[in-house]
Amino acid sequence: MKPNFNRNKAFKIFFGSVGGVVLLGILYWLIFANHYESTDNAYVSAPQLQIASQVEGTVSAVLVAETQAVKEGDLLFKIDTTESKIASEMADADLVKAMHMVRVAISQAKQRKQEYDRAKSDYARRAELKGVAAFSAEELSHSKTQLEVAEASYKQALENSDGLVNPEDAAKHPDVLRAQAAAKRAYVALLRADVKSPVDAIVARRSAQVGQRVSPGVPLATLVIGGSMWVDANFKEDQLAKMRIGQPVELEADIYGGKVHYKGRVVGFAPGTGSSMSLLPAQNATGNWVKVVQRLPVRIEIDAEELKKNPLRVGLTMSATVDTKNAEGPALQSMDKSVAIETNMYDEQGVKADEHI
Repeated sequence: MKPNFNRNKAFKIFFGSVGGVVLLGILYWLIFANHYESTDNAYVSAPQLQIASQVEGTVSAVLVAETQAVKEGDLLFKIDTTESKIASEMADADLVKAMHMVRVAISQAKQRKQEYDRAKSDYARRAELKGVAAFSAEELSHSKTQLEVAEASYKQALENSDGLVNPEDAAKHPDVLRAQAAAKRAYVALLRADVKSPVDAIVARRSAQVGQRVSPGVPLATLVIGGSMWVDANFKEDQLAKMRIGQPVELEADIYGGKVHYKGRVVGFAPGTGSSMSLLPAQNATGNWVKVVQRLPVRIEIDAEELKKNPLRVGLTMSATVDTKNAEGPALQSMDKSVAIETNMYDEQGVKADEHI
């Protein structure tokens, strides 16, 4: 015998199940999901360094290609050194000449001092015997004149030697210091004909070619520092109320799909929205105004170890989800400080120039 179908009971079970699912969804949102803000309008960024020529000359060698990884100190380009070698040799010759001239001036100052001391001694001896028949008044006057001439010659010689009377102090003379600075500058220019990478990076764009004539400031290549990447996530303005510095972020790169997840944290907020910071900002006071929800770039720091395992490239799209549960601290706080990017390469060139001098 076929059992009777109870429609009322079936509806009650169905709506009860739907209500339970809705209630569970509301509970899940209240407990877990209501403190997350997410966006897929996020892009990978990194510091970009423009390598420019520091000297004038012709590019004689190009040793890198685009997408190539380089280490700090690796040679990127060579600029012909014919002109810089000539300039350095001329500056070295001027330095040697200046040193020689100063030593001559110091020697003359020493000689004039001896003459002055002798004239002063002669005059003092004659002045003590003034009135004695051995020396007449005319001889005493002549001795005084010689003393004055010797003193004037000594002062002039001291002025020429800048007050230096010891040959070992010749390097302290202004003429030598000036020639030394010129020689150092010329030698540094010679060293800078070898264009090297200041940091570990990747060649993003190479714009110099062999035979190209370059001058100081002409861009040769653009480098991207891959180990210092971050994500600029553009959140809507109504998503920012609970965002704070230091909040954890889960990142997903479209290039890897859902297989790879990165851990990050909020480190700063941009000072203005994308539209206000654009080249041609919107003029909302013209009268023809339509409200558009704005987006504010939020900088997110990526864990460096995860970047090593799964590398990223500048401009790749990301999805970012910020956990806003911990809402302590002021909203829209700027980044406190960033990791310094520095190199000792240019200091080493100065040391080599000092050794050359």
